[in-house]
Amino acid sequence: MEMLLDKLPDNAPQAACDLLDFWHRSRQEDGLPSRTEFSPAHLGPWLDDISIYEYVPSKNDFQIVIDGENIVKMMGEDWRGGYAREIDFRSDTSIHSALSVVRETEQPQIHLIHIFRKDWSRGVRLLMPVLRPCVGKKDVLQVFMAVFPIEFAADTDPFY
Repeated sequence: MEMLLDKLPDNAPQAACDLLDFWHRSRQEDGLPSRTEFSPAHLGPWLDDISIYEYVPSKNDFQIVIDGENIVKMMGEDWRGGYAREIDFRSDTSIHSALSVVRETEQPQIHLIHIFRKDWSRGVRLLMPVLRPCVGKKDVLQVFMAVFPIEFAADTDPFY
């Protein structure tokens, strides 16, 4: 289950707030950050919380090229090399659709999600488009996904 949000919840982890702020500060004149800004050197505090999905036009799908260690632990699976549609099929999610919207709008999205295979757990998911320049070829759009656990009191949980 996923819920699209207009902004981060008030109780979002500070790491989520800082990463989304970093994306906004890193935007270039054309509107997107590049991999120069979104490199391991600049993403140190969030490296284990990030997966990178790269758009593959020939498949009209997104391949997972990096799957952050904390995401693998939360979700219970390492999807490196897999595709978004595979995740949707196996986990009854709509990650492909959300990634497609991010690709088309070139704007980040924020979702409140159930953590896969852990019905009791919630997470805030950030999807942030980033441009990977390719010398002599068309630039490639990547979507950086970060997931951070978030807790709600039973009476404030938006899923209930």
